[in-house]
Amino acid sequence: MSVPEARITFSLDNILAALESRLELEEAINKLPLTQALEKCLAFAQANNSIELSEFIKQELYGYGSQTPSYRYLQLSYFDTGGQFINGLNQYSIYPVVTGVCKLELHLKNGLTLILPKQILTFLSQVSGQEVDTGHVSATLIKNLLETVRKETIHRVIAVAT
Repeated sequence: MSVPEARITFSLDNILAALESRLELEEAINKLPLTQALEKCLAFAQANNSIELSEFIKQELYGYGSQTPSYRYLQLSYFDTGGQFINGLNQYSIYPVVTGVCKLELHLKNGLTLILPKQILTFLSQVSGQEVDTGHVSATLIKNLLETVRKETIHRVIAVAT
């Protein structure tokens, strides 16, 4: 028993459309600013009823509340109120960057200064013996993080599209 030709054509059209959509998404992810690429991917995920991909993209766009992925842990430098680097806090320098891609891209040109909770600043001040005013992530680390998010997004979109 053979499959009717119309059904094969319909399936082939669906496959071609899915491949074209996937290629468009990959191109968008690679070429557009990451915020715009993630917005396109979110539309794709919602159109394909991919709840897991949608949640991932929303968290990357707007920030993480809990369970930050390991690739979002970056080296943090601490500074006092005068802007001087504070030594002696190396053991507390790895920090989860929960800020969404939207804000990361906005802050990239100026560097990212993290506003840490008062309890953490108080603790770090006690440990270092001087007042810790802020934490800073270098622009290079932010660029690297955005590229990692870009690659992770491509990987996840391909998994859904295939």
